[in-house]
Amino acid sequence: MSNYVETILGPGERVIHLGSVSLLSILPSLFLGAVLVLVGVGMLATSSTRPDVMVPAAGVLAVIGALVIVIALVRRSSTELAVTNRRVIAKFGFIARRTIEMNLTKIESVRVEQSVMGRLFGFGSLVVVGTGSSLDPIPYIAQPIAFRQAIQAATDALPRQ
Repeated sequence: MSNYVETILGPGERVIHLGSVSLLSILPSLFLGAVLVLVGVGMLATSSTRPDVMVPAAGVLAVIGALVIVIALVRRSSTELAVTNRRVIAKFGFIARRTIEMNLTKIESVRVEQSVMGRLFGFGSLVVVGTGSSLDPIPYIAQPIAFRQAIQAATDALPRQ
């Protein structure tokens, strides 16, 4: 299966930089899912007292926990971020899709917002501001400084009018 960015490239357009969402963006979901799975397994191990109630409840908790983990992983892997020689592309979603594209010629500034934890773990929010509009903040982008530098390099490489 090819990714979204590859399918929409125009003639002569090439990808300069691919970004990704940090694993930390789904860490709460991974933790919650793991806790639910462990509680389900623990209930299953102690189900000898009331197996008619404990076994189904344990199964439901384990399945819910696994679903939480899978949904978080799909949400992260279905987000695509790219800089091409013509535009910045952000695609969110797997089944329902939301895309934002901005031509490099329309970009006025790129803002990186990082907390102390973001600086320590290499993630932050990126806001691309264009003429008359801006991209929604892209939270938890991994290596936001490298993504901003790729946008700047692509913008600098554009022919001057």
